[in-house]
Amino acid sequence: SPHLTNSQLRGSAMVMGEVRTAETIQEHRRQQCQMSTLCVLVSSVLTTLIIMLAFPSKVVVPAPEPSKPAAKPYPAACSAHSNCADQQGDCCPTNAGILMGCCSQINAEVNLSPFHGMCYAPTPAKNVTTLPTDDYMAKWAQPLWGAGGSNRDDLNAIRQMGFRVLRVYGNDPRLSHVGFLNRCKALGLKVVVAFSDWPYTQDPQGMCATAPPYSCFAEVRQQFSAMLANGFVWKDMKNGGQAQYHPAIEAIILINEPELKITYQGQIAKEALSKGYYTKVLLSALDGALSAESDLKLTGPKPPFTVVHSFSTCQSCISSVAGNKAGEVPVGSHAALGFFYDFVLGALKPELFDYKPQHDLKEALQNRWALGFNTQDTSDVICSQVLEPLKDTPLSGLPIWAGEYKAWYQSMPESKVKDFKQDFATVTSWLGESASCDGKGAPITGVSLFEFQVSYFKGPGDHQMTFGIYELGSTQLGSTAKAEETKWQDFPVWCRRQRRNNDGDSWAQAAAEVMGGVVLDDSKCPAAENAVAESAELALQV
Repeated sequence: SPHLTNSQLRGSAMVMGEVRTAETIQEHRRQQCQMSTLCVLVSSVLTTLIIMLAFPSKVVVPAPEPSKPAAKPYPAACSAHSNCADQQGDCCPTNAGILMGCCSQINAEVNLSPFHGMCYAPTPAKNVTTLPTDDYMAKWAQPLWGAGGSNRDDLNAIRQMGFRVLRVYGNDPRLSHVGFLNRCKALGLKVVVAFSDWPYTQDPQGMCATAPPYSCFAEVRQQFSAMLANGFVWKDMKNGGQAQYHPAIEAIILINEPELKITYQGQIAKEALSKGYYTKVLLSALDGALSAESDLKLTGPKPPFTVVHSFSTCQSCISSVAGNKAGEVPVGSHAALGFFYDFVLGALKPELFDYKPQHDLKEALQNRWALGFNTQDTSDVICSQVLEPLKDTPLSGLPIWAGEYKAWYQSMPESKVKDFKQDFATVTSWLGESASCDGKGAPITGVSLFEFQVSYFKGPGDHQMTFGIYELGSTQLGSTAKAEETKWQDFPVWCRRQRRNNDGDSWAQAAAEVMGGVVLDDSKCPAAENAVAESAELALQV
């Protein structure tokens, strides 16, 4: 889904009776752009040489910020935790994979400040369709987000509303993302970038998340090396040519909703969860990304990695079966908590998931990781399902963010925009505070509003066209560029107008008021002709 993954179609499906969601999560996955395996799966050594010769240095690079002191390593021994001191051996976790209730909070020093984000996937289509690519950071899509001339300049509109972070989805490692990141930096925007599903489930020569040994180390290392080469990293010519992350990058999503994609014998859930294969995929992916960084000897601040999970429960997750609890309830009974716990256990004790890392994953957990979840529910459900159960667990010291937030039942034409506004204000009020949910929930670091533009290409099923706060109008401003990745097609760039409910109230205006920003004038963007009839026809087609 543009909101769900880089392949961009929201996950649907109960996970074989084990992964259950508050709302049905549909797993339509649009095929990511056709990629030449030979272009991406190059050796790390060759990629490194190319990077050192070709790093863009057109923009003045600020001196690296001083790095945060590393978090003190989290000890496993019972004796290192005051409440566990009367016990012997390892408690945090035990060899059986339990983080005892007496374990101290995991201390973290992650380079991530509280943020309000916007989910951005501006598919240039008003109908159900599949484009050859969904990498909107690439130059072909510049007419959608660029400034000047006939460009629509979406990024400026988002910044004017008061948001400072974007969450994007598609990512073709062959394409340059320098222009997009530079434009974001100029506007004061940061970007949560992401991997596509290609190395995990789509590359016919890899598909590392679909069969044993479930190690994605090599695939992710190669993909991430290419991403770094195409804009994620640049050289600081004023600091001896050292390589560092582009300052517009806020965080890196390794995979979106893995529990709805990683399979065992062609099926999600079941053994993919109960045997921990999906967790092994995540551990090896993080390990591979760290190796790509190490190949380049990156300096300066490094953004956190994250995995964004569905709002699903997982009774068969290893952590839940082992006996880990949030209060008196198994962690797998709460949305996303079973997935969080499985990954944390794997980072602390990789052998629990039959993985031998090349890097210190415990250090990465404490210094480079953020927990993430998507939700189509309101603040009260987020509290009861995630933040309140998490508060008194060892995981509450790790940063957590909502990768997608907006209740579908506050997004319908008949919905009252004031209800959305009030709930959004509640969620944003938690950011940067020591607790959430009136003091009863764990702190939350970020929230990304879902989503900027209506996703017409998905069709109206499962409310997928209700989330966007902007719709496309009837005036064509220009066209996207023809490029190899678009199969030499161009696509119309339509004007953008606020989406309103039946009372004429604007979700964009409400969001901007919560953020203390403004909505740009859209009076010159008339509504699409016969919009009601077109919507009805679209529903019939679907």
